[in-house]
Amino acid sequence: MTENTIKTVKIERIINDCKGIKSILFNMRECDPANYVEPKPGQFVMVWVPGVDEVPMSISGCTEEGQWVITVKNVGECTNALHALQIDDFIGVRGPLGNFFQIPQDTSKTLFLIGGGIGFAPLRFLALILNKKGFSYNIIIGAKKQDEIIHFDDFTHIELEHSEIMYCTDDGSYGEKGLASETFDHILNTYSSKEASNILVYTCGPEKMMYAIFKTCEKYKIELQASLERIMRCGCGLCGLCALDPIGMLVCKDGPIFNSETLRKTSDFGSYKRDFTGRKTAIK
Repeated sequence: MTENTIKTVKIERIINDCKGIKSILFNMRECDPANYVEPKPGQFVMVWVPGVDEVPMSISGCTEEGQWVITVKNVGECTNALHALQIDDFIGVRGPLGNFFQIPQDTSKTLFLIGGGIGFAPLRFLALILNKKGFSYNIIIGAKKQDEIIHFDDFTHIELEHSEIMYCTDDGSYGEKGLASETFDHILNTYSSKEASNILVYTCGPEKMMYAIFKTCEKYKIELQASLERIMRCGCGLCGLCALDPIGMLVCKDGPIFNSETLRKTSDFGSYKRDFTGRKTAIK
């Protein structure tokens, strides 16, 4: 399958988003024009750093010319190696993989994009597509402190005429003090039941944050789509490390995007994930 074939791409641009986070841009169309597959918001790639490792990365942007973006937080050996790369260095990329965010046909829907930390990366891609389709939307971006915030407008360079961006930090150093889930809850208090029923939420970030948002959405009967993160060795359903109990779905093949209906069926969401040995561990 074309999407699972490793393609060698040259790094064309590097953006320093914030402390410990960089965006890396490369052109996927140029390396294999005949088999080019355009990604959709929410999908991911497996990124191979020669001599180091292969890791999953959300796609945080794509241009009409075929330039893709991955946003990388330096948290381990492979991501440290990615951060050390320079323009004109090469990496291997497999993808696009997984499913994607579903965009409603009705542009009158009230959309919320809620991201925590590095979790805002795939939502940034979604926001660009929504903007092209004429949707208005509300963005809530959360981080622990000011220097860890990924700014939406710094990357996109587009004007949002009918949308609003809200920032929040755990320590109150930028925007509203508190968690992104708390900010969302406060906003919902200003909506009537009828207005709330027209809301659709997209979220990605720490799973405890997403679980809190899910519980709020259940309370108000709001539809939710969440991007889950799990350890993936293969990215194609072979290793089983990303399985969700008790439904047996795999984040790499059946996800990474799951809606409210599916999330209700899994006991792992917000509670457990698997380590590299397959053993279940508590999500903190």
